[in-house]
Amino acid sequence: MPDKIKKHILVVDDVPANLKYAEQLLGNTYKLTLASSGMQALKFLRKNTPDLTLLDINMPEIDGCMVLKELKETGQTEKMPVIILTSEVDTDVELKCLALGAVDFIRKPFVTEIMLSRIETQLELSAYRNRLEHLVAEKTAVIGRLQDVMSTCFAELVESRDGTTGGHIKNTTMYFALFLDELSRHEEYRDILTHEYKRDLVRAAPLHDIGKIGINDSVLRKESALDKEEFEHMKTHAKIGGDTFQNIFNSVEEIRHHSQIGANAFEKICDEMNIEESSDTAFLHIARDMALYHHERWNGTGYPTGISGEDIPLCARILSIVDVYDALTSKRSYKEAFSHEKAMEIIIEDRGIFFDPTLTDIFVSISDKIKACLLSKEH
Repeated sequence: MPDKIKKHILVVDDVPANLKYAEQLLGNTYKLTLASSGMQALKFLRKNTPDLTLLDINMPEIDGCMVLKELKETGQTEKMPVIILTSEVDTDVELKCLALGAVDFIRKPFVTEIMLSRIETQLELSAYRNRLEHLVAEKTAVIGRLQDVMSTCFAELVESRDGTTGGHIKNTTMYFALFLDELSRHEEYRDILTHEYKRDLVRAAPLHDIGKIGINDSVLRKESALDKEEFEHMKTHAKIGGDTFQNIFNSVEEIRHHSQIGANAFEKICDEMNIEESSDTAFLHIARDMALYHHERWNGTGYPTGISGEDIPLCARILSIVDVYDALTSKRSYKEAFSHEKAMEIIIEDRGIFFDPTLTDIFVSISDKIKACLLSKEH
């Protein structure tokens, strides 16, 4: 059986005798790194994250508070417990250290049993936190896989009824992901389009036409242009899709209400441990908004609600541009495919009328990338 891997502890103290004592006391049980100054400690910590740090507070030049401040700014105190070593009893200093991320204090001169007990306690708490983070990550991954399966299965349901729509779903999602990558480079969208939000957007995009499941075959499969009555029926797919996801959301909320005690306990643990719990309903909100609003227009002439401008959710405003682009560049039974250039010309003409003008400008700015994507799917 291999030897148990020793926990790694950094000891920071400007007094050689204290470092020597720590080495004698802890060296057989833990892997130790010794630092005799704040500068030396920071140099080490910028490249390494030990399991725990014992940090002297009173040191020349760079003291323990300054070290803690940098560790907090870099997020390292969230991954590694820091115990302060101090010979003084100063409430203000203690409060400052706690605010900067310290988890405990050990008084000098050291009492062996107290020092060992507090180190072991913080290492156990850290290990518990790591296990909890792992459980949260597993929960998030399971939800993500379920969302992926749901997106794929629902999209395939639509495709089984209308092969053209199936190709549209795949193509639109491809353009959508490309457009999102570009938008996230722009300052006005960088903070909005977080990794988690973009992930949910891409997962939800294939579901925007799910409401077509409720459209009559005679209309959905018609090989010529729709008449006025048929078009009015086709337009209902947006509300059908939106209502579908709203009903799912309501069901999830009802389940959550009936299990609120467990949910509150889990959220409290995550909050206390400073662990971000992913929202299992954010995806449903996005999917609903995309399904319901992707045919709304900037000037308010769209459907089904007739909202306009920035009242239209951002996800739907982004999707509407790529949705129309794919429709224009795809062959239908009642029309030939337009060229990339012609499609872009039409989208530019509808800037500020059908489409968000800022989003349109950014979409046009990556015209070459969109064209390359179009050509790749044709081959």
